[in-house]
Amino acid sequence: MLTRTLFASLVAVLALDVSAQGATPAPQAQASPPPQLVFSSQAVQYKCDGGGEIELAYLNLSNGTTFAALHHDKRTLMLQGRRATTGVRFFALDPQSRLSWYTQGMKGELSAIAPDPNMQDQILMANCFAQPAKR
Repeated sequence: MLTRTLFASLVAVLALDVSAQGATPAPQAQASPPPQLVFSSQAVQYKCDGGGEIELAYLNLSNGTTFAALHHDKRTLMLQGRRATTGVRFFALDPQSRLSWYTQGMKGELSAIAPDPNMQDQILMANCFAQPAKR
């Protein structure tokens, strides 16, 4: 059920991204079809140190944009990914949530972003490893 909610959130983001791409068309003699985005999606369950669990649904668009819906602390947050040196760091689309998810391969980490850039982020969930898909 939770996975279905996460994917529904991602579909809403995809609809916003597609509509934003067609929002300012360049003047042309003939109308061209709107750009077509191809995407892939995947739901992943992680188990973390201390027995904590976290679930994310990833959405990768053909234009390179990456989103994730993260379910944590009884709420679902939308995140957008940015390439990092050795993985992908996702930041909450709602700046008030101040959460980030960093993933490298099958491992992830959830952090609360420090309000002061001179302070270190607080790790909320560490050593989170993706679990095999349930069949």
